Amino acid sequence: MPTKTSLQFLRPLPLLLLLALAPASGQAAQWTGLKTKGSARIEVDSASIRPAGEGTVRAWYRESRAVPKLVESGAFSYSRATILGEFNCDKRTATIVQQIFARADGSEIKSETFDGAESQPVAPDTPLEAVLNQVCKRTAKPVAAASAEPAEPPPPPTPPAVEKKPEAGKKTKGGKEPEAPPPPPAHWSYAGHAGPEKWGSLSADYATCAQGQRQSPIDIRRSVRGDLPPVEFAYKPVPLSIVDNGHSIRVDAPGAGAILLDGESYELQQLHFHRPSEERFNGKAYEMDAHLVHQSKSGKLAVVAVQFEAGKEQELIRTLWTHLPLEQNKPVTRNDVRIDPSRLLPKKRNYVTYLGSLTTPPCTEGVTWVVLKTPVQASREQLNDFATIYKNNARPVQPINNRVIKESR
Repeated sequence: MPTKTSLQFLRPLPLLLLLALAPASGQAAQWTGLKTKGSARIEVDSASIRPAGEGTVRAWYRESRAVPKLVESGAFSYSRATILGEFNCDKRTATIVQQIFARADGSEIKSETFDGAESQPVAPDTPLEAVLNQVCKRTAKPVAAASAEPAEPPPPPTPPAVEKKPEAGKKTKGGKEPEAPPPPPAHWSYAGHAGPEKWGSLSADYATCAQGQRQSPIDIRRSVRGDLPPVEFAYKPVPLSIVDNGHSIRVDAPGAGAILLDGESYELQQLHFHRPSEERFNGKAYEMDAHLVHQSKSGKLAVVAVQFEAGKEQELIRTLWTHLPLEQNKPVTRNDVRIDPSRLLPKKRNYVTYLGSLTTPPCTEGVTWVVLKTPVQASREQLNDFATIYKNNARPVQPINNRVIKESR
């Protein structure tokens, strides 16, 4: 369960190679804040802006958040993403070359570099467009001059405030070999040699998928009924941002509101779909489900699961399916189309709750699940349309392992 600070079709390349190409620079970073919509602060390092050849410009920019944001895989949350982008000012396209995720205290979580990446159009009225405008404004003359000379394009700028690591094969002053950069995330799927039964062995990062004792989904057969407080939903419409990420259809929804669960607020991050439903009720699965993924300020996760059965056409599903991307990992963003996540919710919102995990690698545990008991309807055509894309993208149910399952009255 990605941020829009990354382009998900990029192919990772070892960090040491990019750093080995980068020139030493004694110039301090000069961060310039940009006026953008949204909760994140966007800044460009003016000192890093330089032409990169063939009418392109490279520069570092960063996205800082007061509330940590969860990456798509669910592997970690970050407070700052510092990104090296390459921009074509005439074509108004952008390519991510490198990105560095960090915690609120500035400590690095993960660094990724990419090779052979495709440039993508910069959508209007987005933070990335503000970055492009700032970079191209600062380099209008230098880019023209650089393109007139047949010289080799200069190497990428040095990452701001990132310490260089020694080249592979060279020893440090202490005589130790440098640590190798982390490998890219392991490929996983819902069938075959990378299917659910193999997730735990595909990568050490996915070990919890096999070893965890609180995994999701589960077959809900026995529960303890009690006077549980209702979940308070406070969603609001946001512009549409939808992507086929190769595992599901995901709708990113930052700024779309929150739920209040046990007195704590959880902000909606994204929602996605599974077929058939991953949750079971006494062995029964519904035709499809939606998972609405939320995160609290402290980084805790809560997922609301909504079941779908065949019936009347569902209004929000109609809007989403109308704007389905034609290709995987190429998001469709429409500022003129607004979606309201509350349209997916049933009128009766009694629920079952338990502690579980993400249902995709790395299967992170400690997730509070809220499974709504009343299904909503979608037309047979809408359900079949999703099946043409994903016939089965549901993880099998996992052992309950003596967990307590509570049910509201």
